[in-house]
Amino acid sequence: MDRVRRITRLAAAVLSAAVLAACGAPPTQAPSAGAPAGPLRIATSFTIDSMDPIQEGFWMPEFGVAETPMRVTPDGELEPWLIAGLDRSDERTWVLTLRPDVTFQNGTPLDAAAFAASMTRQLIESPSAQAQLAGATAAASGELEVTLTTPTPDASVPHALANEAVFAIYDSATVQAAGEDVASLVGAGIYTGPYAVRALDEQRVELDAFAGHWAGPPPLPGVTVRFVADAQARILAVQNGETDLALYVPTDAKQVLEGDPSAVFVTPERGTGTATLMINLQREPFADPAARRALSLGIDYAQIATEVLDGAYDVAQSLYSTVHDFAVPNQRTDTAAATALLDGAGWLPGADGVRAKDGTPLRMVLLTYPQQPDTQTMAIAVQSQLAPLGFAVQIRQVEDVNAALADDPDWDAAVVFNGTAGFTGSPEPFLRRYLVTGGDRNYGGVADPELDELTARLGATFDEAARADLLARIQEIVITERTYLGVLAVKRFPVVAAPEWAGYEPSNSLNHVTADTRPGA
Repeated sequence: MDRVRRITRLAAAVLSAAVLAACGAPPTQAPSAGAPAGPLRIATSFTIDSMDPIQEGFWMPEFGVAETPMRVTPDGELEPWLIAGLDRSDERTWVLTLRPDVTFQNGTPLDAAAFAASMTRQLIESPSAQAQLAGATAAASGELEVTLTTPTPDASVPHALANEAVFAIYDSATVQAAGEDVASLVGAGIYTGPYAVRALDEQRVELDAFAGHWAGPPPLPGVTVRFVADAQARILAVQNGETDLALYVPTDAKQVLEGDPSAVFVTPERGTGTATLMINLQREPFADPAARRALSLGIDYAQIATEVLDGAYDVAQSLYSTVHDFAVPNQRTDTAAATALLDGAGWLPGADGVRAKDGTPLRMVLLTYPQQPDTQTMAIAVQSQLAPLGFAVQIRQVEDVNAALADDPDWDAAVVFNGTAGFTGSPEPFLRRYLVTGGDRNYGGVADPELDELTARLGATFDEAARADLLARIQEIVITERTYLGVLAVKRFPVVAAPEWAGYEPSNSLNHVTADTRPGA
């Protein structure tokens, strides 16, 4: 495995050289303590293309523009956010009690009718809402009360209420009046968060403080989010004093920035974001369960997290982050068992070191994507680790990984940050979308009646002990028994921060900006 370590050191050296060549020695003078807070400046790899709340609205809670009914705390617990409380009157009926005196940024009151209208529009038009709560309905049942009804018992409802892609609450009347003219929604104040969109173009989104926010005026005068595709450029912007926070940074930056007075590499204490190894079951070699199982056993997960990713990730031991009580640590490395499996299944070594079976080589096309630069680093490690076992891994970077998985037939595996328990700790959405037969993101072609039935039972089960039993069997099927996918590492969301933002704690649930965000906190 020395080659993996050499590759990691080389990547860090290349990044360091690029930094020095681009800007010379980094600045050493930090802003003085106690200086008045200016607008927070953020650089991110993903672009916000429009104000369309169906297609692009999931970005808005991340930067303090929109709010969801519930949210995830830094400790991973669910709590009311835009609502004051949530009660379940029976297995299909949930009652949301709204906060009083909440308004949209345009001054329109957020009463139960407006709240229910936003939820209804999402349930009808949003693919994410349909995937998680198909057939659910929302209706005002009082001035500050909304009743959400599901067609069958569904234990994932509280998590759906915290999911930015499902229920970012907005002024649906203004959105519907705009029709296809979504550009007119810029400056229209359709959300409830502490910062409102003032301007949006292909380079940035500009946000102003919303003084009428229900929690009080926010501490910053505004936020600027710039869309910068290149990871090194995002880091350089922090070093040069042009940006306060750089998101989606490679873990190589941890080594490069060690001791640098101009920028700090920060991560939260716990990891929940899973780097999933998606597997294509619809063609060889991974139509063969033995090849899939050998793939899983042949990867050194501890080395990827601790050495390749420099300890900025947690070791993947399960389908889920082990911060979740229901996670079963059944993912392991065993190259001897992988070799025996391949031998027994007829995947025999060739003269070039690549195994083959009935004339089919043990080759795989492994996809990565630039918006998450660590996908490339992990892919290189997987390529190196599997070569001695007789796998030939070709790495291919694609601009839109979901589009490639859906439409491009030339792939065998992909490294994707899709969150096996989402950002809210709920396993149901991932199972329903990626692993249930007919799921809208079941790119690998999984068709397993037992897994379908277990997932349906899980959604209708509220008892935690019973849910843990169901999830244990699901994990056994997915990871060890039939190996439909794997998890390469568990991400602790990294951020490169300017010195005055060294106390910033990144959010595993992607709430980068909240009503409490300020320098030093």
